Amino acid sequence: MHKMPPKAERSSFIPTYDNMRRFAEQELIEKEGFTKPCLTAILTPDFSEGYAGFMAAYTSTGKDVHNRKLVKKYAKKTLPDPEQQNLNCARHVMQEEFGANPLFAGNGLTKVDQNNRYAKDIDQDFGVVETFTFERDPLTIDELQTLGAVTLIPAIPLKA
Repeated sequence: MHKMPPKAERSSFIPTYDNMRRFAEQELIEKEGFTKPCLTAILTPDFSEGYAGFMAAYTSTGKDVHNRKLVKKYAKKTLPDPEQQNLNCARHVMQEEFGANPLFAGNGLTKVDQNNRYAKDIDQDFGVVETFTFERDPLTIDELQTLGAVTLIPAIPLKA
């Protein structure tokens, strides 16, 4: 980070539930359904567990998990409570905007996807510590490489 120019306004933090809520209170607007009570409701372990189930069921339909309109339509079709529809849709927007997907643990660690082929080798519930960086005017990878702020390392698959 010390090699980064002050060009882009940025914020970095460990993404716990509290830190994500505080950040979202600044960045997400009420027009999209985000209020403090909404953010308090959707950024909890219990809600995250229910949201993971909701998204797993939605994913099983084969429809695009990034299409907000389809997710909203699915929520209206499958969730009888309008408040739960709105909360799950708000959580989906947070996933799309900030990457807080169903593996987001809210404790600063990444959940291990137990359906992943590497999960048996890992034999634990959590993986690496996460960091969240938000930039208003992000630099390209080429710009970051020129500054010496990032290095690309070719990856080799561990398993075929």
